[in-house]
Amino acid sequence: MLDETDIHLLAKLQQNAKLTIKELAEALHLTTSPVFERIKRLEKEGFINGYVALVNPEKAGRGQVVFCNVSMPVYTTENIEAFEKIVRQMPQVLECYHLAGMVDYQLKILVKDIKEYDDFLKKFAEIPMVKVHSSVVVLHDVKYSTAVPLG
Repeated sequence: MLDETDIHLLAKLQQNAKLTIKELAEALHLTTSPVFERIKRLEKEGFINGYVALVNPEKAGRGQVVFCNVSMPVYTTENIEAFEKIVRQMPQVLECYHLAGMVDYQLKILVKDIKEYDDFLKKFAEIPMVKVHSSVVVLHDVKYSTAVPLG
C-alpha cells in the first residue's frame, strides 16, 4: 500500500528519474536512508518497473506515429499466442493492446515516414492469423505523457 510519501516519491521519479537520493530526500524533507529504502521497497514490490531515457523520436529519425487496428478472423488461443509473440519481436511496434470490440488489437507503430509504414504493412500482411482493419496516421501530439496518475 502506498502512503503519501511514496506517492510524492513516485511523482518526483516520474518527473525526473535522474534525481539523486540526496535531491529526493531534500524534496521530501527526509534523510537519504529512508528514501533509499523506500525506493528499494517500491522496486521490489513492483511499483517501479525500471528506469529509461525518453528519446525524441524525430531526432532519432522515427517521427511518424501510426495506430494500426488489427482483426483476427480465427480467434483461437493458438493464434492469439502466436500473434503476440510475433508482435513482441517487431521493433517498430511500441505498444500493442488486446481489445474487446470491433477490432482485436491496436498497435502503436513508430516509423520514419509513410513509405516505411507501407513497407511495414507489406511484411505485416505475411502474418497469417490477422488482417489489418484500419490505420490511423498521427498528425501531431496533443498530449504525450508516460507518467501514471497517482493518489
